Amino acid sequence: MGISMLSIMLFHQYFTSAIPFNYFHNFGYWGVDIFMYLSGMGLVTSLERNSNVVYYKRRFKRLFPSCILCGTTKYFTFLIMGTSVSVLQEGLKIGVWSIASLDLWFIHSIIILYVISPLLYHSLCNWGKTTLFFILTIFFINGFTLRPLVGYDWLSIPGVISWTIERLPVFTAGMFVGINKKLSDKTINISYLFLFIAISLRLLRKTEMSFLGIEACEYISLTFGIPALIVFCIIVIKVLPSYVKCFLNFMGSYSLELYLTHEFIFWVLKICLEDKYSPWILLPSAFFLSFVAAFICKLTINKLLIQHE
Repeated sequence: MGISMLSIMLFHQYFTSAIPFNYFHNFGYWGVDIFMYLSGMGLVTSLERNSNVVYYKRRFKRLFPSCILCGTTKYFTFLIMGTSVSVLQEGLKIGVWSIASLDLWFIHSIIILYVISPLLYHSLCNWGKTTLFFILTIFFINGFTLRPLVGYDWLSIPGVISWTIERLPVFTAGMFVGINKKLSDKTINISYLFLFIAISLRLLRKTEMSFLGIEACEYISLTFGIPALIVFCIIVIKVLPSYVKCFLNFMGSYSLELYLTHEFIFWVLKICLEDKYSPWILLPSAFFLSFVAAFICKLTINKLLIQHE
């Protein structure tokens, strides 16, 4: 989760295109897929142990307080910025919906996925691979019909539906593995093959050889390649020094709060300070401020929830 969040944050940074940061503008969005996959796996444990009522209460407490606190703070900061408002609004789609962090496509999608998870869980338990095949079919229909029409509009109803369907296969695959509790060596080896195909398709999209449907094929290949990507992350983590592991653990633990705050902070620093300071000052500053904002947000929410209980 920590590596996933780090990848997402580097993907959203606008300060430098130097190596290795430019890499994340090609592959960094895969951090969302790792996040979705692990979320699907994690929700299986919750659904196995709790009733649907308890499950929904816990999802609500985890998601909405942070979304509202971060969103409200961001929205009122946006209002008092004056001349920078139009630039921020164009770049981040900030509006009244931002109060609940609904200016972020991921929040729309994760709400829908949380809501349908009990149904998806029971369907996977009863019909397994048939359910997964059905989800893949819906994905391809979306990829060749609604997705080309929607484009990058994630605020309309068609956009919300399309962007959610685009990440539904990887979320479902995570739940499928969570239900079955293990991955065989054969499945992992096949996963490496899919990961290789996904990387190849991503590189192909950067050339003039790109054609209709290649994006859909890339997402499906990545869906089945995520286990290999996670295994690779685990291998990397094992050889990292302890302080880096602590850093990644922090990012994983505060992943939601970091997601809700970091992009807005990045944009504010870029708009207000880009002409005054080096990108090598702004980039670590943006990360540091994001960590502080995430920590304050989660600390505040935890205290409020404890007082309420």
